Amino acid sequence: MKKILSFVILIAALSSCSEDIKFNNEAVFQGVKDNLFWKGADAKATRNGSTLTISAGTLVETMALQVPAPTTPIDPKNNATYITYPLGTSLNRTASYEFTNDLGDEFFYETAIGVGDGEVVISEFDGVYVSGTFRFNAVNTDPDSEAPETVNLQHGTFYRIPVVNEL
Repeated sequence: MKKILSFVILIAALSSCSEDIKFNNEAVFQGVKDNLFWKGADAKATRNGSTLTISAGTLVETMALQVPAPTTPIDPKNNATYITYPLGTSLNRTASYEFTNDLGDEFFYETAIGVGDGEVVISEFDGVYVSGTFRFNAVNTDPDSEAPETVNLQHGTFYRIPVVNEL
């Protein structure tokens, strides 16, 4: 009887030991906007010819980064392959932020030549997924607007955003 009881206790102890591992491979697009955490949903990257647009949004906000599409794969384990794109120096390297308030008024912020600043660093690109970091100061495009003059985003990260090719 002792052997059977010992065997039942051993079986119960071993069967209750399990490891539930949950992976979070969901695409991420987030950062610190004006000193508050910001996380966008439905992150996507669209490749249209030589342009790569990475975007995400909330119910009332949309954020987008536009840079030249990398022409070669970027290895996340090799810093020498990373590509850094400065913002505020070109029309094909931009960041934009759009916000709609409770009254339905839309406010648009962007970087352009001599407007705003920042950078986008692509740290992984294989044609299927793109990952990297970004930061920017985007300027309100409406000088008569009562909205803040700039939007500041720091510590931005986008991770494993699926890349869709458009024709």
